[in-house]
Amino acid sequence: MSCSKCSLEWQQLADLPDAEGFAGSYAGVHNGALIVTGGANFPEKPLWEGGPKRWTDRVFVMPAGSNSWVESTPLPKPLGYGATATLPEGVMLIGGSNADGAVADCYLLTWDGDSVACKPLPALPTTLTGHAAAVMGGKVYVQGGSVAPGEQDAESRLWIYDPATATWSEGPAMPARGRFLQQMATAGETLYVLGGIGLKDGEDGRKMRDMLTEAWSYTEADGWMPLPALPHFCAAGPTPAPVINGRIYLLGGDDATVKGFTPQNHPGFHNFTLCYCIKCGEWKDAGEMAVARAVLPCAEWNGMAVIINGEQRPGKRSNQVWGAKLS
Repeated sequence: MSCSKCSLEWQQLADLPDAEGFAGSYAGVHNGALIVTGGANFPEKPLWEGGPKRWTDRVFVMPAGSNSWVESTPLPKPLGYGATATLPEGVMLIGGSNADGAVADCYLLTWDGDSVACKPLPALPTTLTGHAAAVMGGKVYVQGGSVAPGEQDAESRLWIYDPATATWSEGPAMPARGRFLQQMATAGETLYVLGGIGLKDGEDGRKMRDMLTEAWSYTEADGWMPLPALPHFCAAGPTPAPVINGRIYLLGGDDATVKGFTPQNHPGFHNFTLCYCIKCGEWKDAGEMAVARAVLPCAEWNGMAVIINGEQRPGKRSNQVWGAKLS
């Protein structure tokens, strides 16, 4: 199933100026600048030594034509594990969570060349964390996620935000089980929801993870349609997933093959990539990516699909930033 034409060319950008880096950040582009904010890490001591997770409100900007970061005005409160949408008006932050639980808050970040401004937007109709978002036809589509942290619920619902009217509406729910940490993409007038994590009953009465290979498309005209399944599990990869030369790329993430390890001896996530050819409707092996990462955003900037930080393994972040050429 290998296809050399699907392989990507990677280059490393300047590290985010935080010693640990973050997972679950937001990232997007406005006025030519790459904006990164939010997420969480374990700055005091490692997860396996009992270190507490800390969410951040820090905002970082890489201006157009630069390969260095500047720090700007922080968010109104620490946030992470939400979704991002790049709009002409700015970078939209959608839901997420912090130490107090899941939130419905939404914000618009704008860059004027000197600093980032943060404006509140209408909140989601429900709290959400671990969801995904993508922009299609000028509207923001938000699918899946959980209404509370803890991986005990998973949503199938589709929420649609129209920037022209600043209103949310509910679209048709996906006719499948709920999911979180899925990848989303758009190409033309079609939305794609790929992989992710569902839930099933565990032996102790609590829900447990059920990794998914399902793939779905959605259009306003035809609604939800099933697509060929992924060749292997994929969750928590960079999202929105980049679309390059008619192919949707799933970059790394968690394929559930590494099991039975504690956080301190976990060997790390895989660095395999998949691409879905939209025209032929087939999945292909796209080779290895530069690094192995999970739970991180992707933003198209300066001719690249840029992936920011993420988890190297459970509890261990990276402050690295990488870009794959879009052509």
